[in-house]
Order: sequence, then structure tokens, then C-alpha cells
Amino acid sequence: MTDDALPLVIVGGGAAGMIAAINASISGQPAIILEKNVRVGCNAEFSGGLIQGSGTRFQEQAGVTDSPEQHFADLQRQNRGESDPAIVELVARRSADAVHLLADEAGLALHLDQSVLYSGHSTYRMHSMASETGQELVQGIRARIRNDENIDFVDNAEVTDIVPNGSSLDVLVSMSGQQEVIPARNVILASNGFGANREMVRKYIGEAIAALPYWGSENSDGRGILIGMGLGAGTAYMTAYEGHSHLNPKYGTRMGGALPALGSILVDASGRRFASEATTNSGFSKFMIPLPGSQAVEIYDERIHRAAMTNGAYEEASEMGAVKQFEDLETLAAAFDLPVDAVADEVRKYNAAAGSERDELDRAARGRIPFAPPYYAASVSAGVIHTQGGLTVDTSCRVLTTNAEVIPGLYATGGVAAGISGTGVDTYLPGNGLTHAFTTGLVASEHVASVLV
Repeated sequence: MTDDALPLVIVGGGAAGMIAAINASISGQPAIILEKNVRVGCNAEFSGGLIQGSGTRFQEQAGVTDSPEQHFADLQRQNRGESDPAIVELVARRSADAVHLLADEAGLALHLDQSVLYSGHSTYRMHSMASETGQELVQGIRARIRNDENIDFVDNAEVTDIVPNGSSLDVLVSMSGQQEVIPARNVILASNGFGANREMVRKYIGEAIAALPYWGSENSDGRGILIGMGLGAGTAYMTAYEGHSHLNPKYGTRMGGALPALGSILVDASGRRFASEATTNSGFSKFMIPLPGSQAVEIYDERIHRAAMTNGAYEEASEMGAVKQFEDLETLAAAFDLPVDAVADEVRKYNAAAGSERDELDRAARGRIPFAPPYYAASVSAGVIHTQGGLTVDTSCRVLTTNAEVIPGLYATGGVAAGISGTGVDTYLPGNGLTHAFTTGLVASEHVASVLV
């Protein structure tokens, strides 16, 4: 190890990297964050800002009963038991700690979102800022970091490689066109997944998915994963990704994933529903991909519209004009070039199923409130938000080789690490991305602090 090696270098200034730096500072350790490009944004900023947390004080204050065990069961049910159960258990068990650290140490005004019970969750466990946007969340954390003398946040610092040097790691960084070497005793990879790398998406997930609109940060180019692989790291769940079924490419907005949970329906160009909307936002996208342009029309009423306006992403889509209001179904159908008889028939059947156990597409209907005018609708598309596969890690987030041996000093978090969402797209549970990022960032920094003592 070189004498001038820094104790901790964090590659990436998103959710995982920022919480790792804050926790390192709390532990009395200095940290440097190397961020490729703040102006491009991180995936946390592109998110809905929803963080799963089980057994939090916010749930207790709201009278919501939850536990890491219940959380773990929900995650495993959604991912069909395909993810590493040790990592899934870790995320569920430490999720409350991450939420509390963000509230207490980062000073975030978090609240428990009880406006929507998101598909796949057995109780309310989503925590967010007032606006329910990733932008507000990230801005709050970065404000905390700017005022921390133990944290050095370096923008326009693109990490190109990591080279072992004795018992330390040399981090190769391109800054202002110059290549620099930063020796480090420990490196936390927190530069997210490979959603912006079309070649990697095509290789690991498929041509059809690579052709879909990508709705994440262009910084998520897979570099962290490729660096780890170059050091002998193993990978897992590389086909996993979060899809989205409520994008509005024409307006540059997305409508969030709350609408189906509130009762919306989606129809194809024939004016007919084509799948049960009871599945997750990510999972439903697989039913939209085969449609022309991967597009559908989402239909609901004013009650649902008003309820959805508490979500920042939906509010923005509405303000930008993606959401249209109609006094009757005839006008609605004409606006989207849909057969009015088919649309009217789907709404009639939807209303008729209210109070029954399940409708004809096996969607739960008990407690359903029939649609009433005025109606609302939007053209929506399927797309990709971020990838969920990555480097294999242990429960301290240390990177493991293909032979399951620890690579000394190297950690992977968030989208760089193999996630908790199984394989494919329908195993992703709402909130998995941010929750996995914050908890793994916390755990990695804790282990670094323990070895630096």
C-alpha cells in the first residue's frame, strides 16, 4: 500500500455513493466522491423518490404494522426466490436504518406515503419527500454533503479503471482531459448499472429491450460493472431491469406507477384491455412491449386523477399536458383514435365488476369504485428505467470473484451490485432500486469503517 493512499474513494455520487459518504463521515472517516457529471443527473434524481423501509418510526407513528420479515417475504414473493436470499434479507433488515439515517443525519423531511398501496407490497412502507420526486430527495442529500468537511465531492471526474497496487487500489480518473491516479485503501463502486449502455443492454437483456426508450441517467453506462469484471468479479441477474409502463415520450414525462393501484385501466389500439393492471408498473411493461410502438392508452376518472396528484411525477405529467380531460367517452375515444364502442364496453364491464371478487382479467375488484365523468386519459409507452444485475457481493457488500473470493478493498453498491429483483422485468418490486442503493451504500461504508479502525 502506498503511503498516500486515501482511506475511502467512492465512485459515483448517486444514492448509494452519497449515503456511503455521509455514514463514513459520521464514523469519523474522510471520503472522496468521484462523480462523472452532476449535470447529467443520477438515477435517484430520475426516480419517484420512494424508499422502502420496514419497521420505521414513521410507520409506527402512522399505526402501520410491518417488519423486516414481512418485507423480506414480499421481496421474495415478487422475485420468485431468484435473488440471493442473504442480500434480500440484508436489504429488508437494514432498510429502516437507511431511512432513519437519511432523516436524522441528512436532515430529510421524510414521510410515510399512505396515498397508494403499491402492487406487491403487503403494507405501506414507501417513504418520500413532500413532492415525491427524486429531485427533491437528491437535492436534500447533496445539501448535507456540501456542508460536511469530511466529504470531498468532485464533479467531472470520470473513473476509467481500477488497478491493484500492492495492498491498495489505484483509481484512474479522467479530469479536465488529464488522467490522474488516486491511490485508495478502499473503493466503493456506486456508479449505477448499464441502462445507458445500449451494447450491454443488447448483450444481457435483449435486442427488443435495447430498442425501448431509456428513462434513466446517461451516466449509468456500466463502467463500474465492467471495471469489476476486469478485476475478476463475478456477476449475477444481468437480465434484470426495471421497466416502466406509464411513460409519455412526447412530453418528456412519466405518470408514476400509482394509477393502476388507484384503479386505472389500459387499452390497446382496439380499445380493449389486454392484461390485468394488478401487476407492478415494471411487470406490466412486458405486456405493452408487443403492442405497436409499445404504446397504450390509460383511462381513469377525476377521483383517481385527484388522488394521483400527490405524486410529483404525475403532477408534472399533468402540468405538461400529457393528461387529458374529457366529459364523455365518445370524445375520449376520438382523441386517441380508439373505437368508441370498445372503450365504452370496457368501462361498462369495469364498473359492473365493482364489488365482485375479481374481474374478467383476474384483477381484484372488491372495493372498486365505478368510473364517473369527467374522464381522464393519456397515451403511455413502455420503457427501461434502470438495470438490476451487477457484481456479486457478500453481506458486507465486498465484491466477490467468480470463485466467490473477496477482492480486497473493493465494494459494490446500488446498480453496480447484483440486485434483489430476480431476473427479467416482472420480478421488480416498486422501490427496489432506491432501497437497495441506500442500504448497500450504508452497509459498505460500515464495513469500510470497521477495517479502518
